[in-house]
Amino acid sequence: MTESTTHVVYNNLRYERSLWGKGVDLIAGVDEVGRGALAGPMVAGAVILKTGDLKKITNNDIYSQIKDSKLLSPKKRTELSEFILKNCLCYSVFQVSAYEIDTKGISACTQKAFSCAVKWLRIAPEHILTDAFAINEFPQAVQTNIVSGDKLSITISAASIVAKVYRDNLMCDLGKQVDYINYGFAQHKGYGTKLHLDNIAQHGISDIHRKTFIHLK
Repeated sequence: MTESTTHVVYNNLRYERSLWGKGVDLIAGVDEVGRGALAGPMVAGAVILKTGDLKKITNNDIYSQIKDSKLLSPKKRTELSEFILKNCLCYSVFQVSAYEIDTKGISACTQKAFSCAVKWLRIAPEHILTDAFAINEFPQAVQTNIVSGDKLSITISAASIVAKVYRDNLMCDLGKQVDYINYGFAQHKGYGTKLHLDNIAQHGISDIHRKTFIHLK
């Protein structure tokens, strides 16, 4: 194992290692995607990886390729998502609609997405690692909220990959439907790119656009 790879793998496991040292093995990583998008749902993913597998990570192990989903190519994200879903202890995905975000606000919906993603896990975790956000429904003692957690924890990275691939596929499928075919969702996944803003200006907003996020002139 090279020095640089050792550093990356160690850093991405430091929160997990700390919990293992306290006898905690069932660690759920939680992250969201689509929070800042102009259209489509926000999606939260939760994943519990197998402690035994993580303790055996090597330089050539696919686990060592798991990192922040935004730093991966679409092809690599899909490959890693398939691997994670096949090899994790359990996972869940929860989505909150654009309508609910408009109605209840993004903060309340983020809380709901994170909380439900954890509660939907087939196995209850002993500890939760989140990307920045504290989950109000769970005691602070059973969660660690890490700024840039998707870059610092392999468990959170895994959750971000699962959520990202799920949402990207969903937006691509929506983009094929007749009501949304003019918005180019396959290209921008609902985020506020120039293409998306131009399409909104030309075609107006659809029922999956977040009206509270869009300011039309």
